[in-house]
Amino acid sequence: MAIVCICDGCGKQEPAEHWPGGIFKPSHWFGRKDDDGEQLACSRECIEKVAAKSGKTALVLPI
Repeated sequence: MAIVCICDGCGKQEPAEHWPGGIFKPSHWFGRKDDDGEQLACSRECIEKVAAKSGKTALVLPI
């Protein structure tokens, strides 16, 4: 069974990455977790969309 990550900005879907220790978002995606849950964005453009929807900052660390 495949696990799919869905971008909260545009709805794009990509398979999750399987690494030792767990299953993670695609490595080139952006993500953050807080008290409201997890937000995923597939691109910097979608970071802006997610920030506008959630009322949170669009700042992300480039790592």
